[in-house]
Amino acid sequence: MNNALIDPNIDAVRHDDLRALAELEGPVVSLLVPTHRGGPETVNDSRQLKPLLGDARARLAESFPDVDADALLAEVAALADDEPFWQRQADALAIFASPSGTRTFRTTLDGQAQVSVGEHANLRPLLPLVADDMPFLVLAVSQDKVRLFEGDRNSLSELDIGDAPASTDDSDYYTREPQFQHQAGDSAPAHGHDTGEGVVRDSFLRDVAKALNTRFTNDDRPLILAAVDEHRGGVKDYLPNVQLLDDTVSGNPDHLSAAELHEKAWPLASAEADKRHDDLLERFGENLGTGKATHDATKIGQEAEHGRVDTLVLTTLALRENTLGDASKAADLDAAVVHTLRNSGTVDVVPTFNEERAAGAIFRF
Repeated sequence: MNNALIDPNIDAVRHDDLRALAELEGPVVSLLVPTHRGGPETVNDSRQLKPLLGDARARLAESFPDVDADALLAEVAALADDEPFWQRQADALAIFASPSGTRTFRTTLDGQAQVSVGEHANLRPLLPLVADDMPFLVLAVSQDKVRLFEGDRNSLSELDIGDAPASTDDSDYYTREPQFQHQAGDSAPAHGHDTGEGVVRDSFLRDVAKALNTRFTNDDRPLILAAVDEHRGGVKDYLPNVQLLDDTVSGNPDHLSAAELHEKAWPLASAEADKRHDDLLERFGENLGTGKATHDATKIGQEAEHGRVDTLVLTTLALRENTLGDASKAADLDAAVVHTLRNSGTVDVVPTFNEERAAGAIFRF
């Protein structure tokens, strides 16, 4: 199958990853290490990990004196001497060490080195990677070929088309209406859709759309159509349960590789992400003052712990350690993020609220 990984040295960070990290039992050491994409600077990247580990050990000794810090950080310490590992980095390495093990993510984050030690993972640095991403689907369809992809900002992977016909030759139309097989192959007027060829094409597109509608019902990823313009109507009418974007990758997609499709589709998915952020802010504003939303940090923490937070919204202000004041505020915010994720809530990031607030929450009830 045709797959594209835009940068093999970047690890995708998805909501499922955040949920898994939210389940880590403390103490959790969260590190962010600025890195370089190859070259002699990578030697210094590995060296800067050691003082960060020293800081983490000191914090563990202070807050968790009964924990064996060397055992907890053993896997992380081993990375400092793994030269090939540092040669395959992006812009920042996020590390999470807990009694259950160590996880690393090579990311495009830009910022200073960070060390956090607490009962919960500090997921705030990773949140923009998830918030700014937009997992999406691509249906590349012509009468000769049907391809289905799933992607995000950094990759596009081809999926099996499942029950959808692979081309007009595989359409159920020929099974349902065998008397039209000859008609479909005959020469026909170029105008209208009532010709044999037009009827076969429309039936084929309907079969493709219905198969996807069944498969992706309750999937909130946007679907991007890559096809000639005249195929859009034949697909859209039979996708009531799938979010088909208005904008398309126009033209016959048969010659496009996965990388080329990603280049054309990602801007459309990114624009949809921006739209959803705008919709979220509008929904927050509508609920503020009704008891269904708040900026109150104390209430957010309490309600998140009790599973009432449907969506926790942080501003970029809340992601930076030096803007939160004392360490207890950072710990409270980390706990709110973790409890929201543990209770199947969503965490999102917006540039700012109308007022200079660090966070807001929309409640389930």
